[in-house]
Amino acid sequence: MTDNRRTSTRHEVSIPAQVTVDGEPRESTIVNLSLGGALVDTGAKHPMGARMNISFRLPTMEDMVEVGSTVRWSDAKGVGLQFDGLRARDVWALNEFFKQLASS
Repeated sequence: MTDNRRTSTRHEVSIPAQVTVDGEPRESTIVNLSLGGALVDTGAKHPMGARMNISFRLPTMEDMVEVGSTVRWSDAKGVGLQFDGLRARDVWALNEFFKQLASS
């Protein structure tokens, strides 16, 4: 039996993003995304529990989505981030974006 603790469906995407680690911004790419977190290609490994801020733009919202997050795992594929909590407008924009992905 697989231990899958995710509470939100992940959607495969390719979204430019910026992660900020220890005050230093780094360009990255979101590889998959859900309401609870993201897999991000940062080009580097990061220790479990490390804190990051991530910001990215969705076509369903004018403003950037900006959220604090915690590294849950890291390997050659990228960094698994768990979001601290999204603002209501970010949740709405993500759900609208996910609807667009499903219909395309």
